[in-house]
Amino acid sequence: MNIFEGDNNRQINFSVSAPEWKNTDSLATVKASRAMPVGGTSLSTSNTFNLIADQNDGAGNYTTLINSQAVSYTNNMWKTSNNYYWSGTANKTMNFYAYYPSDISNISHTAGSAPTLSYTVPNDVVNQIDIMTAATNNVTGNTNSSTSLAFSHIFAAVQFSIGSAGMPTGTITGITLNNILYKGVYNFNGTWTQDATVKSSFSQTVSSSTTAGTAITSGTTTFMMMPQTLRSDASITVTYSNGSTLTQSIAGTWTAGNIYTYNISKTIPVANFGYTGNVQTYTVPFTGTYKLEVWGAQGTSYIKGTGGNGGYSYGTISLTKNKVLYVCVGGQGNSPTYSSDYSYSVSGKSLGGTGGYNGGGNGGDGFTAYSGCGGGGGATHIATYNGVLKELSSNQASVVIVAGGGGSTSEAAGGGINGISSTNGTYTSAGGGQTSGYQFGQGQAGYTKTAYGSSGAEGNGGAGGGWYGGYSYQTGNGNGTNIGGGGGSGHLGSGVTGSTIAGNTSFTDYDGTTVTGHAGNGYARITFVSAN
Repeated sequence: MNIFEGDNNRQINFSVSAPEWKNTDSLATVKASRAMPVGGTSLSTSNTFNLIADQNDGAGNYTTLINSQAVSYTNNMWKTSNNYYWSGTANKTMNFYAYYPSDISNISHTAGSAPTLSYTVPNDVVNQIDIMTAATNNVTGNTNSSTSLAFSHIFAAVQFSIGSAGMPTGTITGITLNNILYKGVYNFNGTWTQDATVKSSFSQTVSSSTTAGTAITSGTTTFMMMPQTLRSDASITVTYSNGSTLTQSIAGTWTAGNIYTYNISKTIPVANFGYTGNVQTYTVPFTGTYKLEVWGAQGTSYIKGTGGNGGYSYGTISLTKNKVLYVCVGGQGNSPTYSSDYSYSVSGKSLGGTGGYNGGGNGGDGFTAYSGCGGGGGATHIATYNGVLKELSSNQASVVIVAGGGGSTSEAAGGGINGISSTNGTYTSAGGGQTSGYQFGQGQAGYTKTAYGSSGAEGNGGAGGGWYGGYSYQTGNGNGTNIGGGGGSGHLGSGVTGSTIAGNTSFTDYDGTTVTGHAGNGYARITFVSAN
């Protein structure tokens, strides 16, 4: 038993308090970390911590009287394993320094100065302990009561959860802090001196859903980081089960004793593509499964009426980040140009309408006024190579999905597996199929009537574009049949799971309405589904 000089028989003992973590995010839940067995605001009486104590001899000279000795709760008080007593002399003051847990190494101490801790944050989060320290200085030597030791956390706690907007659907399997300061010296007076020349990344494996409000890390999986002002290149990276990653810069200052909960959110917007008359592009933002939807364009009738409606194709496919897709939205077939002026003539008296963009066949000219025919509707497709559909005939494997365009009569809807045919009496303009049609990616132009013959003055209508474009019946020899072109076919490429539906069938249009075939210009949509 060690007894200080003096006649004071009061044993040195302590009252101990430990802080709750300060929560910097109202959405987070304050939880004890793996190395903080603290109940309420006090250390559990089953715990121990270590103590360093320096005594002033009254003339300003210090000696270390207690050197890293364990303190435990014994006989209803916190005390060192050896008994110590106050000197009873007021100017023989004491400085106390405590630390928890008791097995901390790399502590340096010189009598009369606050101890220091040299620290390197462990790479493995399991080993990132929560250290607390306390310092009480200049306690008079004639003290007769318990000495207060108010512990403080020396690290910042960093946690992650899914924010209110959610994350791309999937399973999050990893979380990483990038470019973080991790070496420094802590002074028991409460200050840190970080080594600003070194940085590191800290990762851990997790298994988290992407539902809003889900905690990714908390409690024992909390990152325990040195307080610091974050570097300009600091960031966080989220890793999904398929290996996809999302990285976001972070900024600010981490302060000791605070919990910093990053509520991470990321939405991948739906990409919509209307008709432009040009090939459009889409760069895949995130590796995962996507839903592709395409609606073919409508044709235009041969006598001012409506043409066949476009088809609809949809399916899911796995896509890799930064992959570029080329989206070609079909245009509606155009109406004929009518004239009552017999001097207005190219190869007849009424010009047929041009076919819609991306494979719609031109309508044939008529011999008299109001006898020209409408053009077929263009296909809508998505491919991994640039170009309208017919330009990909030598690279058909690049075509991911196609919706057929309608022909130039209302019955001649776009495909489906097969475009719908157009008939007039004994004459038929067949729709395109999966292996044959008028031409890959192109509907046939309608026959032009150059003279009034036994079958009348009208030409024939253009066929719809598609995987294979439809036919338009050709008579020759100056005779016309007054028949529209057939619809083009739809198609699903390799790796696509879905269906292609003809435009004479009920399906959901891009605006959410239920329709029988798509009217007007085509449309396309790409929707992220899941990272799993």
